Amino acid sequence: MSAKSALCLLAIAISWTVPITIQAEDKPPAAKLDAPLPDGWPEPSAPGEISVKEYPAYRSAVAKSGMTMDRADNVLFWQLFAHIQANEIAMTAPVVNTYKKSNDGQQVEMEFLYRTTKQGEAGKGLGQVKVEDHPRQTFAALGVQGKMNAEVYQDSLKQLDAWLQKNPQWKQNGDPRRLGYHGPMTPQAKRLWEVQIPVKAVDPD
Repeated sequence: MSAKSALCLLAIAISWTVPITIQAEDKPPAAKLDAPLPDGWPEPSAPGEISVKEYPAYRSAVAKSGMTMDRADNVLFWQLFAHIQANEIAMTAPVVNTYKKSNDGQQVEMEFLYRTTKQGEAGKGLGQVKVEDHPRQTFAALGVQGKMNAEVYQDSLKQLDAWLQKNPQWKQNGDPRRLGYHGPMTPQAKRLWEVQIPVKAVDPD
């Protein structure tokens, strides 16, 4: 894998539709994706749009850390990059970060996604990396364009929480995650992200 591809991956790491408009400010057109999506994955949400999205079962390389968001991004990236390079796994987008609360604080899980569920094998990867299969799941997703940091992430979660309050037919069903679609070759103002909360339908009874 080239140095350019590695930089793209690093920046991505550090870095039923019911639409509503959240972000009113004008933005330049978003850039095309840096890499292909895994098979069956939906396109990124438009900036400022919240929608409910279905994701198919998929396979990914996973690394974990108890560090803060920014510090974990750098450490986990290199673990995952070494794994996909050693196993000749092609680059895809997005890079997925899931943020889990524990008794010791917050744990960050970073994923590099495999293109198909038939690629490679689930189990132990290189070093601390594990290759895991994930079931299909439903998410409430907010599209974000531009800068992404802890403040933007937390603000996005607040917007999703407010949306759930207004849409009681859905309830949270797991830990939130952040999806990053672009790398350093893309101007920051044109980069796409999503912040997502897993949801499930509420039984009307």
